[in-house]
Amino acid sequence: MMIIIKAIIILIEIIIAYLLQTSVFTELRLADVVPDILMILTASLAYIFGKKTGILTGFVSGMLIDCTYGSLIGLYALMYTVVGYVAGYAHKVYDENDYTLSFFIVGGSEFLINLMYYILFYFLKGDLDLGHFLVRYLFPRVIYTVLISIILYRLINMNNSLFYRLSKSIKKEKRVTVFNGFNVDDDRQDI
Repeated sequence: MMIIIKAIIILIEIIIAYLLQTSVFTELRLADVVPDILMILTASLAYIFGKKTGILTGFVSGMLIDCTYGSLIGLYALMYTVVGYVAGYAHKVYDENDYTLSFFIVGGSEFLINLMYYILFYFLKGDLDLGHFLVRYLFPRVIYTVLISIILYRLINMNNSLFYRLSKSIKKEKRVTVFNGFNVDDDRQDI
C-alpha cells in the first residue's frame, strides 16, 4: 500500500516539475538557459530514496522530455535514468537536515546530463568545439539549475519527509497478533 502511495506522490511531483519546466521557467530564461527542473527532481529523489526510485523517476521524466522536445524517443529517458542511478549512490549518506550535499549532487548530475548531451548530439556529429559548449551552454545551465535547486530541494525534501512520517505512523498502527494456540478450557468434552 505504501509503495502505491509513494508512486502516486512521485508521479504528482513529476507532473508539477514538468509543468514548471515547460511553462514557468521557459519565461525565466537566464543567459538564454532554462534550468532543468526534472533533473533536480530526479537527482533529489535518488538522493532521498535510493537508486530504484532515481531510475524510475529518471525514466518517466526523460520520457516526458522525449515526447515534448526529443527527436528520438528514449534518448532523454536513457540519460535521465543514468543520472537517477548515479545519484542514487549518494543515498547511503542521506541526511534529512543536510542541504549542502544535495546541491553538489544536483550540480554533478546536471554536469553529467549535459556532458552526455554533448557527446550524443554534438561530438558524434563532428562538432568538436567543447570549449564553446562549456562556456555558452553547460556552465550557465549548471549554475542556474543549482541556484533553483536551493529552493526546490527544500520543497521536495519537506514533501518526502511528510511521506516518511505518514508511513511510520501507518506501520505503527498495524498490529500483529500472535496465535497462542487453542484454548484448553473449551466447553466441549471429548466423548
